[in-house]
Amino acid sequence: MTLREDQRELTRRRIVDAVLEVAAGGDLQALSVPEVARRSGVSLATIYRHFPTRDDLVAAAADEPVRAVFEAMGRGEPGADPLLAFHRALWHELARNLPLVRHQLATEAGRELRDARGRVARQRVAAYLEGRGVRRDRPGFDRSVALVHGLIGSAMFVELHDRQGLGVDEAVDDAQWAIATIIAAAKRARS
Repeated sequence: MTLREDQRELTRRRIVDAVLEVAAGGDLQALSVPEVARRSGVSLATIYRHFPTRDDLVAAAADEPVRAVFEAMGRGEPGADPLLAFHRALWHELARNLPLVRHQLATEAGRELRDARGRVARQRVAAYLEGRGVRRDRPGFDRSVALVHGLIGSAMFVELHDRQGLGVDEAVDDAQWAIATIIAAAKRARS
């Protein structure tokens, strides 16, 4: 990275950290660009250069749990199932940032971010299923990919945590049971 790129990333990080600090208080209604500027020490013009709208700002902060989990996965336990370890770590990060996750699910910027991440995630889920013996040429492969992808996402986390009242580990365990069930059924599908 060049010095300019390093400075740009440092500024972006300061802005996102300020959003996370405001969101930690649980009240995204109090989030304003001037408040982020005050907390981050970054000018309004610079914030708008990085994030043209408030929703873009919130979406970037909501993406931080995913980025943190991907970084941590590189330091994961040897022999651990990579998808299941990612899933558990991700949902614990989402729980720490619930106001942002809820906001991301409700905004257009959040949906766009989830859609972009989803395209990559579906490819990883397909490769994961193939690695578990589910053949791509079997009926229902694409359906299995879609279901597993949905089970590890933020929308399912909010559904199980907020609406069903499950704790994080209980929600992860239930979703992982469903993933194992889908894999077993997909392996049995006739070709």
